[in-house]
Amino acid sequence: MVAKTLVQALLAVVAMVVYFTPSIVADRRGRRNVLLLALMNALLGWTIVGWLSALYWALHRDSPKKVDRIMRMQTRMKAHATADAIVARALARHVPPAKAIRITREPY
Repeated sequence: MVAKTLVQALLAVVAMVVYFTPSIVADRRGRRNVLLLALMNALLGWTIVGWLSALYWALHRDSPKKVDRIMRMQTRMKAHATADAIVARALARHVPPAKAIRITREPY
């Protein structure tokens, strides 16, 4: 009885590892969007097409041009947020609160 339970537990662990192989591969390869891939794997992995597409996504590399564009955009957004915070803080210090001007910037 104990041996049967151990075999079933081992098979359950092996099945989970096989089911989440795309997520494990993506994590080991250092993909940017592991969480999104793992979510897709968890929700659609029970279908063969969903599991294979998640595995392809985990193994497929992003193009260097796309990664460079994303990094530039993130750096630009951080710089804008920092500049906005500095301006807002300077305005709050030198202008009475009733006359403070709120500066907003549209997202890019």
